[in-house]
Amino acid sequence: MTLTAGTKLGRYEIRSQLGEGGMGEVYLAQDTKLDRRVALKVLPAEVAANHDRMRRFMQEAKAASALNHPNIITIHEIEQIDSVNFIATEFIDGETLRQRLRKAPVKLGEMLDVAAQIASALSAAHAAGIVHRDVKPENIMLRRDGIVKVLDFGLAKLTERLPPDSVDTEAATEALVQTEPGVVMGTVAYMSPEQARGMAVDARTDIFSLGIVLYEMVAGCLPFAGSTSSEVLAAILSEKDPQPLARYSREVPAELERLVMKTLAKDRDERYQTAKDLLIDLKGLKQKLVVDAAIERSAPPQLAGGGEAKPTDGRVVSTAPGAAAQTEVAGAPTNSSAEYIISEIKRHKRSLTVALAVLLLAAVGFGYWFSARRASNATQIESIAVLPFVNASGNSDVEYLSDGLTESLITSLSQLPKLSVRGRSSVFRYKGKDAPAQQVGKELNVQAILNGRVVQRGNDLTLHIELVDVDTETALWSGDYNRSMTNLVSLPSEIARDVSQKLRVRLSSADEQKVAKNFTANTEAYQLYLKGRFYWNKRTTEGYKKAIEHFEQAIDKDPSYALAYAGLETAIAC
Repeated sequence: MTLTAGTKLGRYEIRSQLGEGGMGEVYLAQDTKLDRRVALKVLPAEVAANHDRMRRFMQEAKAASALNHPNIITIHEIEQIDSVNFIATEFIDGETLRQRLRKAPVKLGEMLDVAAQIASALSAAHAAGIVHRDVKPENIMLRRDGIVKVLDFGLAKLTERLPPDSVDTEAATEALVQTEPGVVMGTVAYMSPEQARGMAVDARTDIFSLGIVLYEMVAGCLPFAGSTSSEVLAAILSEKDPQPLARYSREVPAELERLVMKTLAKDRDERYQTAKDLLIDLKGLKQKLVVDAAIERSAPPQLAGGGEAKPTDGRVVSTAPGAAAQTEVAGAPTNSSAEYIISEIKRHKRSLTVALAVLLLAAVGFGYWFSARRASNATQIESIAVLPFVNASGNSDVEYLSDGLTESLITSLSQLPKLSVRGRSSVFRYKGKDAPAQQVGKELNVQAILNGRVVQRGNDLTLHIELVDVDTETALWSGDYNRSMTNLVSLPSEIARDVSQKLRVRLSSADEQKVAKNFTANTEAYQLYLKGRFYWNKRTTEGYKKAIEHFEQAIDKDPSYALAYAGLETAIAC
């Protein structure tokens, strides 16, 4: 039944039709009593006629209406007037994520912002015992002011059954119905494997669906595609993983690749177990990108001239690989070494013993060189995780130091070429845990881990570092760093240089400058920044307030402190 402009349903006056779909028709209306615009969703007659489905729907809609979250659409009321069943919700002035995706590619920063707001909404709903079951771009609205709204919580049960061989090629979002185990319900292209099998679902099904949305925002296509619903379901149920995101964009951070693929794990036990955990990783990645951008903006200019740098005396020194001069000794024999040695033995038989000794030494030397080279190649470390340093001071007030030094070292090590360093959001799940090195290595997919213990006594600080091979669980290297609290700024850079030497990472001049980069020379500003990060990572309203205070104090101490400005910007946005 189509309603015309001017039609009244109780206190609501229809203004225009906004759209229609499996849930029925959606209208813009004016609440004449409260003088506000609302959206009215008129339920299909066949749905309203099914008393059992309406009863279940009413139960869920009541639960959903109790949700009070800035990223969840507000349900004002559910009403029946003149045999018309409708839902009154807040009117959102904006566009759906589907409409946004059709316009242009989504930038990484925008994608992470949208993803974090969706995850926040799901986390709140799951905490209230509500599973959405139909997370898709059509159910996500983007307001003009940047606020994201998730729509239709608890409404998926009312959507229409999809014919077995049809898929909406525009949006791939046609839905199936029912909620009893053994019957498929949801949106085909965004279903979890357990949904597709008709199994009972929990909050993890929403995480999988959100993972598909994230993948689509980055890649511009679905991870599990097909020309019919059967082909789409087969792709979702198969053991084959989707194509890496890096195939579609070279700028995709490795941490984002890991995050999205974890949401898309076919086995729900291997996914993020809660939307809150996913939210923490999304915020951590966003913060890392902000810090990386600050680093990039403050990095020194690259060496010009294809690897040439000019010393102060005006000479040009080449720093390019292979630039060493090669010389040839005049008059060197052209015969092979073996022929030369044999001829000399014939001429000087008394020198036989000396010649044999030379050959023996050469053979031993070559064998040593070959073995050392094999050992070097066998232990080449290309991926590492810095686990949260342990605060062994017995004083919780300096917890910010152990966490902050961990983060600072992650940032410094991330500047090393050809070394993959896991981000904060990945490693801090191990804080306070004594997990075996092999387990950590397998879960984070790294070859080595770096452990640390921080002890502060008065104005003195000691940091013990240990680099561990995860396969053998043996220490590759360990070191102790003793500093006064007034000399901490350069400590992470110094450790990063030492680690690069132990890992045999060859640094160019530009790399060395990046690793040695200190964003402030002011120790007080640095400690205030670490405190700001410590409170920001608590992810609470009070924590954000304290973070802002400490970032502002750090800027007061050093007005050119780029990282403090980046931290302040992020904290204010929360």
